[in-house]
Amino acid sequence: MVKNGVGIVEKYKYTFNESSSWVFKSYAIISTIVGIFIVFLITMAVITWTANPIGEGPLGTGTSVFREQVLLGAILLAIIIPLFGPTFVVSNRHQRGINSRRGDFMMACAGYGFMVALFVGLIILDPNSHQGNSSLGGMAIWIDSFSGFYGVILIIVSMMLLVIVERKTRG
Repeated sequence: MVKNGVGIVEKYKYTFNESSSWVFKSYAIISTIVGIFIVFLITMAVITWTANPIGEGPLGTGTSVFREQVLLGAILLAIIIPLFGPTFVVSNRHQRGINSRRGDFMMACAGYGFMVALFVGLIILDPNSHQGNSSLGGMAIWIDSFSGFYGVILIIVSMMLLVIVERKTRG
C-alpha cells in the first residue's frame, strides 16, 4: 500500500504496477510523456516571455509579463490536471482496495479522449492555416475551418466526460 502524500512519480509507478488493464498501463506511459512535453513547452514559453520585457511578445506591453506568466500557469493547470487525473483516480481506487479492470479501462479511454480533444481543439484554436500535403491534409483543412469557440467547447466537453466516467465507474 502506498502512503498518503507521495509524489506523482510514485503514484504513477504504483498505478502502473497495480492495474490489470493494459489500456490503462499504456495511458499511464503516454500521459507521462505528453505531460513532460507540455511542462517543457510551458517552461520554455515562460522563459521566452520573461526574457522579453520590452513587450514585443504576443500579449502586448512590457507591464503584462506577470499576466502572461499567470495565464501560462492557468493553461498548464487546465491541461495537466485532466491529463494526470485518471491516473490519480485509479491509484486512489486501488489504494482503497477497489480493483476494477473495466473501471481502469474506462478511465484510460476517457483520458485518451481528452488527449485527442486537446490536440484537435488546439488545432482549431490556432490562428494559423494548416494546409498540409499529407493524406490527412483534407481533414486538417476541415478541422481548421471551425471557429475558435468550437475548440474551447471540445476541450471542455472532454473534461466533463472525464468527470462523468469517473462518477459512473466508482466502486
